[in-house]
Amino acid sequence: MRAGRLISSSNNAMKHIVIQQRRQFSNRTRNDAIQELFRHLESNYGNLSSLIDRGTAAETIVADDGIIHANHLKRLFEHDATALHVRNFYNTESATQLGEELIQESLRKGGKNWKVSTSRGLESSDVGTLGEHPPYNVAVARERQSISSSQNDGDSKDATTPIDEYFEGVQREFHSRRKKGTSYRLWPLDKLRLELDEAWQFGAGLAREQKDQRRAFGGGLPRIMRGPTRWKGFIHVDDLGPLDSSRGLFSANIYLTVPDADANKHTNTNPDAGALYIWPLGVRSRLDWYRNAITLSSLSAQDPESQLILRKALGTPNVIHPKPGDLVLLCAQRPHCAVGFSDGVRVSLQSFLQYESEERLLIDC
Repeated sequence: MRAGRLISSSNNAMKHIVIQQRRQFSNRTRNDAIQELFRHLESNYGNLSSLIDRGTAAETIVADDGIIHANHLKRLFEHDATALHVRNFYNTESATQLGEELIQESLRKGGKNWKVSTSRGLESSDVGTLGEHPPYNVAVARERQSISSSQNDGDSKDATTPIDEYFEGVQREFHSRRKKGTSYRLWPLDKLRLELDEAWQFGAGLAREQKDQRRAFGGGLPRIMRGPTRWKGFIHVDDLGPLDSSRGLFSANIYLTVPDADANKHTNTNPDAGALYIWPLGVRSRLDWYRNAITLSSLSAQDPESQLILRKALGTPNVIHPKPGDLVLLCAQRPHCAVGFSDGVRVSLQSFLQYESEERLLIDC
């Protein structure tokens, strides 16, 4: 009787394995067919160079007065400009001093690697991050892993979740950055939030949870990039999809410390070492996206071959050379990269802006 049950159990296990293999084969076959379809579309109808914006839509707006202007935001959000460079947004001397403080903090505490979302999931980058909480996408990935682990191991549901840890860390980050010793200072990301709220006609503020406690998201995190970097610049987007004049995802970077251009001349032949590249690619319809899907999919890949394909296809980028205290806003759906360098350190503060036409700007990180 026991032997019969054993044979039956073995047969069931074999059936389960066969079914799984069939499903995997079916999925591979389906994926291969989809890839072949997109390759056919791109080889016959693709033309990425024709989607490069011209005229005002390809411009980098430069504001020399240190002020965020409503008309500049409108042009950027409606994709009538590729980037906005606000010089002297934060006092240069104060920015440099703050950058040095963050460098020392990273040496004392160590930084966490800024994970980037790729087609293979979260991968390491040349950038480290400081702060009391991880970026939200990292917290979400940890939450999924935690749920999967608890289901397999039967862990207690009462434990603090990675999402709870994120929101608790957000509050600690806000309070710690505003205080220096026994006095208080204007944290650059707070200044950004205030001035966006004042400039944008529908206001701006922190994004909040859509349920439960409606807790506030983070307002941004320090990022540190040290030379020599692995990449001469990792071309990517932070949101895959066609441009839409009524909505979009934008990033904001306040630069505190930048690599010394003179120091890099002897070790790096690229005159743009430490600069920011952004390509005025304007994919505005799903049809154009599908026609160029194979090349565009490289924007979510970090391997050298994909990067070479992108550099060849995208052509000449807009080049921005930020100085300490400068603010750069750009559409995170357009290809961009921080150019690598051999010597020095780049320190910046980054946050993201969610734009919806005639709605409040939502800031998060």
